[in-house]
Amino acid sequence: MRFKRCPADSGNPERFELQDASGTRAVVVPAAGMNLVSVAIHGREMLRLPMALDAFMHTQKTGGVPLLHPWANRLRGDAFQEDGVAVDLAAVPDLKRDGNGLPMHGLLLRFDAWELDHGTEGDECWIEGRVDWPSHPELMAAFPFPHRLRIRWSLRPIEGGMEAACRYEVESGALDVPLGAGWHPYLAPGSGLHADLQLETPMLRPIELDDRGLPRRDDLGDLVSGALIDPSGPLGPRRFDDLHQAPDDGWTCAISSPDGGRIEFEADSNWPWLQLYSPEDADFMCFEPMLAPTAALSDGAAMVVPAGTVFQASFAIRFTVRP
Repeated sequence: MRFKRCPADSGNPERFELQDASGTRAVVVPAAGMNLVSVAIHGREMLRLPMALDAFMHTQKTGGVPLLHPWANRLRGDAFQEDGVAVDLAAVPDLKRDGNGLPMHGLLLRFDAWELDHGTEGDECWIEGRVDWPSHPELMAAFPFPHRLRIRWSLRPIEGGMEAACRYEVESGALDVPLGAGWHPYLAPGSGLHADLQLETPMLRPIELDDRGLPRRDDLGDLVSGALIDPSGPLGPRRFDDLHQAPDDGWTCAISSPDGGRIEFEADSNWPWLQLYSPEDADFMCFEPMLAPTAALSDGAAMVVPAGTVFQASFAIRFTVRP
């Protein structure tokens, strides 16, 4: 495995490129929030960006495998409170918002001040980014919960492709840290049409959403959920933007194309929530692992890292192409 650190050039940000002898290649861009922006197997790109990388860096759009920290998807509004600490996002500059003006996808989509380290061990390469949250006043102003965040990507060749494993680690400080974080991988196994892609999931429990994509809660504050379902099968005319409660002991989903491409996403048990996303006619599928349901910070239902402790969660993505 060859590892290369590429300085910023021609409008592109600094990149870490990993390539094996077969031509399999992966690219991590720290300035895009430690985003795995590209995985190409024998020249076939298996992640999706909405535009060229240089243009992508000047937007708040998502693509590749972006980190959504400290919340994934939407909040119900700008204000929330956790353990007596009040937060108001109204004055936060450049905050990503959805079409209804709701805060969306956290604070790190284009964060570039990572402490970086990298190395090679056998046939595996890794890159790690760390953020000491209290050292960044703009982050503390938007999310006043001191913690250290560590993201580590490990990449290694496997038969027919590449595995990208990610470890997400939060070390809390003097306060409990509420989190609704997640990831949003845009997985494109081949060049086939949306209808021809084949979805594989475990049994999932759907959560009812309103017309803004926010979970419905009953009079007691509990999520309104449905019976267990298995969404597996051809995408066909289906489109997805749906929240589910995932199995308690971890889960694996996959998307495959008729031309032999397959992407398998395996999450550990610390990701108990899963958003499925694939718009009409999209050639990608998103399996979004989440620590808590959408709007958890707003609803007082966030996953909490107690003061003075460390929380870890991980996942692996296997990209393969059948000859």
